[in-house]
Amino acid sequence: MISKKWLAVMADLLDVGSSDSVIELGAGTGNLSEEILKRSPERLTLVEKDPNMVWHLRMKFSRDPRVDIIQGDIRDVLPLRGYGKVAANPPYYLSSVILIGLARSDFENAVMTFQREFAERMVASPGTPDYGSLTVISSLLFEVKLVAIVGRSSFIPPPKVESAIVTVVPRQVDPNLREAVLRYSKIIFSRRKRTLRNVLKPLAGEMAGEAPHADRRPYHLSPEEVLEVILWLRELESG
Repeated sequence: MISKKWLAVMADLLDVGSSDSVIELGAGTGNLSEEILKRSPERLTLVEKDPNMVWHLRMKFSRDPRVDIIQGDIRDVLPLRGYGKVAANPPYYLSSVILIGLARSDFENAVMTFQREFAERMVASPGTPDYGSLTVISSLLFEVKLVAIVGRSSFIPPPKVESAIVTVVPRQVDPNLREAVLRYSKIIFSRRKRTLRNVLKPLAGEMAGEAPHADRRPYHLSPEEVLEVILWLRELESG
């Protein structure tokens, strides 16, 4: 990202304090890193895979003792521990991996750019074409806000798609329930326009007809109603 306006917006949304440890996933040339450092965090860890970008980052921040640089894949640092704030302009093919990784991480809040369509699926309403397992996971495990749509010209090289700035704050969810949400949401929405009874038959057999909302279609269920189904499935499988 090169837009000074949107870089400043992202850094402000992080709400960095002097005692905060921040991690940036996919630091690139360090444009967002510079904005974050202006907000005086205690520590900023930059994760970048590209060796050329890592060299650039090391040259750029060599005199700043607050900055640590990790050369590696974003996936290798997930789930996160020891960081309060998370920033990212990640490759969009990693969006789902990052979101699931954050679901298993300990952090206070995250500010990221995603592909616009992915971000809109995160906050979609029941019954709409964008509504699905991603929406339910985002709603049950996080508080998500789509802050702004960002045009292609805000990046170099310009992507082929529009982007969106998203804030993600984790909800306090029991780890066992979190894993159930991640697992069963995908199953429930595997055939989103069939009745739930039919969707669950391979998993629950004849018991599928006793599931909450068995005769409704998953894409019409609210996240809270999907949670009822998830809890029912968890209890069924636990015996």
